Amino acid sequence: MGQKLHRGRRMFRKRNPALRTIGWMVLCVAVVAAGFFGARYFSEHPFVEPDLPADLPTVSDPVSTPDDSSDTSDTPARPVEPAPDTAESVQAFYLPHSALTDRLALSATLQQAAAAGFNSVVFDLKDAEGQLYYRFACDQAQKVNSFTADAFTADQLTGLFETIRQAGLMPIPRLYAFRDNAGARALQAARIAHESDPGWVWYDDNPNEGGKAWLNPYADEAHRYIIDLATELKEAGAAAVILDSVQFPGQLSAASFGTSSNTELGKDEVLALFVGKVRTALEDCPVILCCTAQSALGSSTQVYGNNPLTFAPTMAAPQILPGSLPASIKVGDSTVKNNPDDLQPLVEALVKQMILRTKVMEAGKQPVLTPFLQAEGYSAAQITAQINGCLAGGADSYILYEPTGSYDFAAY
Repeated sequence: MGQKLHRGRRMFRKRNPALRTIGWMVLCVAVVAAGFFGARYFSEHPFVEPDLPADLPTVSDPVSTPDDSSDTSDTPARPVEPAPDTAESVQAFYLPHSALTDRLALSATLQQAAAAGFNSVVFDLKDAEGQLYYRFACDQAQKVNSFTADAFTADQLTGLFETIRQAGLMPIPRLYAFRDNAGARALQAARIAHESDPGWVWYDDNPNEGGKAWLNPYADEAHRYIIDLATELKEAGAAAVILDSVQFPGQLSAASFGTSSNTELGKDEVLALFVGKVRTALEDCPVILCCTAQSALGSSTQVYGNNPLTFAPTMAAPQILPGSLPASIKVGDSTVKNNPDDLQPLVEALVKQMILRTKVMEAGKQPVLTPFLQAEGYSAAQITAQINGCLAGGADSYILYEPTGSYDFAAY
């Protein structure tokens, strides 16, 4: 083939120069014509980009090859938007432990509550007797060993929290703190002792007549026990933790609180110290402090040493339960009637006064008011009146309380 090319090259060189010139002229004319007609064609027939699939992946979204064994027809529907990780504004309701163990009934309750505008559910994991409804792993809980027969395991509690979140609500467990008959009997270093002998258990009344033992609010070991429980709940996925009975017993006859440096503090000081420790341990997980309505108004504060709103929890949950309040209540300079037929004025006045008390506190230590409202024994209209009073008073957070967990959500 190389020979042919060489031979052709020799033949071309032997041509007449005149013919060569004519050939170049013809070639130029052909090029000009091709350029003219080609430009005309493309001006009349512009380039059209071909249609591409709308879901064509970009460079940052590489093509994924599905597993041949997968069945796309089984792809689950988009789940309900889960609740946020932590509580900010709380519209909650209380459920007893028995209501949490029936998952089918629980799911129906959660869906009804979410549809009615609630965003959180409150439940006990340590009650006023010291019974534990979750198998906490910390050393002191193991020593107390007051787990109920149906106490949640770690997997069960995680599953419960997930069920609540998938329904669009936040899980908020409650822990009773120093009112703890079981813990005080088992933890010598953490309990209130009898003044006659530090090894004796102190009771707030004759045990044969219902007297209870208490954890010692001055004892670091008592603080550590509650903090360890709360920390486990945060790690399990709690959106917030409610602390109840952060207080002293109503009477302290023959009680001994030991000799630690904490005993130099006043009641309110050591309780505020405890709340601060819990907040530090839980970091961004809110701490909700439960207290009586009267104490949040600044009266009947003996068991707290001061208004518990000053203990600087993230949220404060005074128990505004009209059924347990007197017929008339002193609120600021006024007296408000507890009228079952019209509960809104009562709740509104109480909430306004409590919020006024928080406004005079140091910035950064003002708790968000989140009162307990009474559902037990009240009609839907009476419950709605309490909610309206709470909102009108300036608090958009609240916890509806019915101890059996029976609610008519659609009626609220």
